[in-house]
Amino acid sequence: MKYSPVGEYSLMVQDDGGGMSPEHLRHCLSFGFSNKCTNSSIGQYGNGFKTSTMRLGADTIIFSCRKANRLTRSVGLLSYTFLKGTGCNDILVPVVDYEFDPSSRNFKRIMDHGEKHFSSNLSTLLRWSQFSTEDDLLNQFEDMGCHGTKIVVSKLWLNDADEMELDFTTDDEDIMMSGAPKIPEERAKVKRLNHMHIANRFRYSLRVYASILYLRLPEHFKVILCGRTVEPHHIIKDLIYCECIKYRPQVGISVQVDVITSIGFLKGAPNLDIYGFSVYHRNRLILPFWAAGSERGRGRGIAGVLEANFIQPTHDKQDFEKTELFQRLEMRLKDMAMEYWKHHAHLVGYRPLTKSLRPAYYASIAATNDNSSVAQATATAYARNSRAKASGVLNSRFNGGNSLNPLHIGALRAQMDYGACPLARKNMRTSLYMPSTPQQTELCKRRNSGSMIETRAQKRHNTNGDADHFGSVNVVEIGEERSSLLICQNMMLKACSELEAAGQILRSKADRLMGELREWQRKGRSLTDELEFYHGLSAIQRRMPITSTSSLGVGWI
Repeated sequence: MKYSPVGEYSLMVQDDGGGMSPEHLRHCLSFGFSNKCTNSSIGQYGNGFKTSTMRLGADTIIFSCRKANRLTRSVGLLSYTFLKGTGCNDILVPVVDYEFDPSSRNFKRIMDHGEKHFSSNLSTLLRWSQFSTEDDLLNQFEDMGCHGTKIVVSKLWLNDADEMELDFTTDDEDIMMSGAPKIPEERAKVKRLNHMHIANRFRYSLRVYASILYLRLPEHFKVILCGRTVEPHHIIKDLIYCECIKYRPQVGISVQVDVITSIGFLKGAPNLDIYGFSVYHRNRLILPFWAAGSERGRGRGIAGVLEANFIQPTHDKQDFEKTELFQRLEMRLKDMAMEYWKHHAHLVGYRPLTKSLRPAYYASIAATNDNSSVAQATATAYARNSRAKASGVLNSRFNGGNSLNPLHIGALRAQMDYGACPLARKNMRTSLYMPSTPQQTELCKRRNSGSMIETRAQKRHNTNGDADHFGSVNVVEIGEERSSLLICQNMMLKACSELEAAGQILRSKADRLMGELREWQRKGRSLTDELEFYHGLSAIQRRMPITSTSSLGVGWI
């Protein structure tokens, strides 16, 4: 950024790359020429430089120097003001070139098309650019060294309010878009949090946009804006509860590629009203925070990062071509976000989408006097939740009473010993004893001892001396049974692991036996074919006369 001699702002972009030779510069300024056919390039038609500079301002002058077999300097002008002022129907781009002369240690003019042609181009450059002399042009190379390119865009366009579209004054170390929203007050914390987030700031801050422009910065590469280096910002580092998900799109008849998507909640969720995937193509950002198939309310605070090299960007590098591959990617990202929301939303404070299971140790059922219905309902509840088989609470209504009375169906030790765990010991079942009447509570017996374990409801009954009514309704909590249940569950998991290992061995053995079976079947078919061949040969020989040299003479075999 700098002032032009006439006091107007101009935008300057400079790099210290390899630079362009006179031939390359003419190709760059020629409409429709493209030399980007490598696997690492993004451009398509060769119009990127022209369209971008003409979108920013009316006039663009480019300086480029290159050191190959010779040291050259070239200057070209792409000017809407020049074309409009001269009434040209064709696009004319004046270019002048210079070459270093070792003998005089100065740059001399390259006049491959004659001195008149060079003088005409130089005159046009000096008339329609902000530089008035040839020395002013050559002085622009002083800070460029032996290689590099400098682009100066002047006469920047204005918006509808007759203000420059680019704001150079709000921040001395940044270039902003005019009309950028103001920062909310300190007390509006949520609004301020959303406003200051990079997902919103990149839309009007060049520094923020440049910080996320590249997925990985090459070594010795940096971006300097307004004299200060742009620090790269990795969106992945802003994610919490991050997960990496592999997506394998079919890009050809038999070609698949692996796309790794990092997805998670942004720091600040659930207060952030932001959702979207940042999609890169060959290390360059194409779609920042793209709301792929977003649903209202769901996905809030979720962000993802991926590099999609299997789809093609548009010529302006602001979107992708709407192909079938792109549509499949959009649907996959939508499903990915919804699945992540389903399992992780509660981690940042949202209400879980899935209904939580009933407590593991209880099954509460309201039943009538019909004990068979109670048993049936209990069996159904226990079948739905295998963990509830350890213990449960049944609410049964007494005859003539309105209160529900909880009957504790024993503890884990009362209902099953360690050997009674499913998968831990075969042919062992956990028995659930139901009382024949509400007043008679059967005690569950241990299989390995004849001692009886009284339930807490029965103890309360014995203490009060009332065989017909219990106290107030309450849920009996499991205390000491938890450790036994955990031991049982661990034994079940161990048994499952052993079964899985045994299953793996059996599968390997089955595969080996199947291989042997196929081999024997092949041998059997071979022997059958051989036998049929000999049978046919025998039949043919029986029908053919054979001449014999023996005394038996001619005969049939």
